[in-house]
Amino acid sequence: MELPARTRAYDALLVFAVVASLCVTAPAKAAGRQGDFLQTDTLGVGLVTRDMTAHTTRTVSDATNLSEYVGLHYYALDRVRFGMNLQLTERLRPEPPKAQGSVQRFAFLPQVGWNFYDPFFAALVLVVAPRSDGQSKVALGMNGIVGAAFPITKHVSISAALEVPYNYYHHQTIGLTALSGIGIRF
Repeated sequence: MELPARTRAYDALLVFAVVASLCVTAPAKAAGRQGDFLQTDTLGVGLVTRDMTAHTTRTVSDATNLSEYVGLHYYALDRVRFGMNLQLTERLRPEPPKAQGSVQRFAFLPQVGWNFYDPFFAALVLVVAPRSDGQSKVALGMNGIVGAAFPITKHVSISAALEVPYNYYHHQTIGLTALSGIGIRF
């Protein structure tokens, strides 16, 4: 079914308005300054994961897990932050096997981040997960993140990012995760 031309025109106008509003807010710097703290709340969905140990690939159509990240970060230098996030990942669909719980992962994520060019940032994250795959199994890994943070007020920004999680213990996996969140700088 094709949408009427008027609806397509309104959709195009809405997209233009959103992009234009982001461009207008660009002069307000999203990057933190030395001494700033940043509190973050982020949601993520794993788009694809390749398990190199089991030789399998899983996409969001096979299993949908929602990850919540809560973190606190400190800007030790202008644009350079050190912080810690806590991750809680829950299985949305399908129902996990009986041997697994709905909480798929709980992890500590120490990290270093860099706002290399406003509004863009990158982060290197270490992963220590005492719970993984819905069981009490330790997983260790590293994540690389690249994204952009757009200020909506002087101290609040919204962000979108892509993460490449790589786990090397107990299973060797690599994936791609979409992230979206809000940051409050104080």
